Amino acid sequence: MTDFYIAIYILMVTFTLLVPFYLAGRLWFAFSPFAINYYSKERANWYNDWNTQRFLIVLNLFLVSLSLSFFWGGKILEDIHAEKIDFTQILFYIILQILAVILFEVKMEHPFKPIQAFKKFKKNSYSERFEFREKQDAADKIEHHSNELKREFLKVGTKISNELNNQQIILSETNELAKHNNIILQESDFAFEIKKNPNMVIDDILRDYFISKDSERVLSDFLLRKKNSGKILFTKPARNGVSVKPILDFFSTFTNVMESCKSGTITQAETCKIINAVTSAKDRLGNIAEEPINSRNLSKYLSNSDVQDDI
Repeated sequence: MTDFYIAIYILMVTFTLLVPFYLAGRLWFAFSPFAINYYSKERANWYNDWNTQRFLIVLNLFLVSLSLSFFWGGKILEDIHAEKIDFTQILFYIILQILAVILFEVKMEHPFKPIQAFKKFKKNSYSERFEFREKQDAADKIEHHSNELKREFLKVGTKISNELNNQQIILSETNELAKHNNIILQESDFAFEIKKNPNMVIDDILRDYFISKDSERVLSDFLLRKKNSGKILFTKPARNGVSVKPILDFFSTFTNVMESCKSGTITQAETCKIINAVTSAKDRLGNIAEEPINSRNLSKYLSNSDVQDDI
């Protein structure tokens, strides 16, 4: 991979691996007091700012981040490794991971200060940090706050779900468009076969077969798109008439017309008609012959005789 792909790959690995691990570490500060108080003699209603619902919120945010990394991040990494980058997917993926981190930190003690939270966690014992309060008004306030957090989390979950659905729709439409383009590329305007050659260079073909630069687009349509957008003009000069050898060599190399003629699948008259339909040639005076191929010069070519420059 190039340096660019390596940089994108490292960025995606960071968001795919480090974000869930970071949230898992922060989750421990919510899980450990929750578990200790749940299985001790005190009730698990709430202690300090913490309660059961708040723990479930940060747990679900962690699971959302982990799911994004496992199901979506892994696929994006595979695409980058194959040097196929979809910047739209990468952007939404990073935004969703950052959003999960922000919402997670907002619910934690010492938001966005994990080192400070860790120092306080190590310094104070559980009994000092998580004292139960029995005032009913405080309990009501905590319950109200938890309900608000629950509604906020549901909204975020709905947005994430809708975005994932939109991405799936975009991917499906892209696949359908690719299939449609493949079907179009396989269709041809010609009754004969145009041979596939992955190493074709249009400029080299123009030079090697004495084809006019003005015919470059027509030649590309003929060889690459199998579409008829005009006649290919051959310009090699001859002493008399036109030079037909480059034309017949061209059709021998890039089509099966000459092979079909030699095998008797099509007649020489039909071969002439097929070639003249898509080619023209200049004579030594610069005049254009619209039908340069005839039975005489075609027969000479097929019999392996030297085709004269002047026919």
